[in-house]
Amino acid sequence: MSIKMYTSTDTVTNSDYLDINFSSAGFSHPPLISASVNDNITVYVSNITSSTARLNFSVTFTGSVSYVVRSPTN
Repeated sequence: MSIKMYTSTDTVTNSDYLDINFSSAGFSHPPLISASVNDNITVYVSNITSSTARLNFSVTFTGSVSYVVRSPTN
């Protein structure tokens, strides 16, 4: 089994979430997603589909968020 990965860094301005689109990666099932920011802010993922998800921030955030989307391993 091969593992697909998609990575990106996006800039967010005064927002409590970021909708991400990774449809170009061609996942057939909802993937695993991890995200991080350089501040003391919690990032959690919701609304995961095979092509999109929402990254939610614990407070209104301005800055860069990096994320990795990868296929689950069995």
